[in-house]
Amino acid sequence: MNTKQLIAGLVVLVAAGSAFAVKPYPAEDHFVSTKTRADVTAELVSAEANGLMQESHASYPVLPSEKNPLTRAQVQQQVSEKSDTSVNTGN
Repeated sequence: MNTKQLIAGLVVLVAAGSAFAVKPYPAEDHFVSTKTRADVTAELVSAEANGLMQESHASYPVLPSEKNPLTRAQVQQQVSEKSDTSVNTGN
């Protein structure tokens, strides 16, 4: 009786394990390029020369910095004028 239960248990485990053996989704279709690295590089240089590329690989967009018209001393003065003594400072 124990042998039959052991065999039945092994069959169930094998059947359950095979349920996880599925093909990956999406199917792994290997891409094969028809162009060489030199062809792609030439196309990139041509597109950059014609203005079709927004940014080249060597440049990074630089954002303009905003200038604050106040000096550090002016900001500190504003903070000290607006400081509320009723606020708990932890002391």
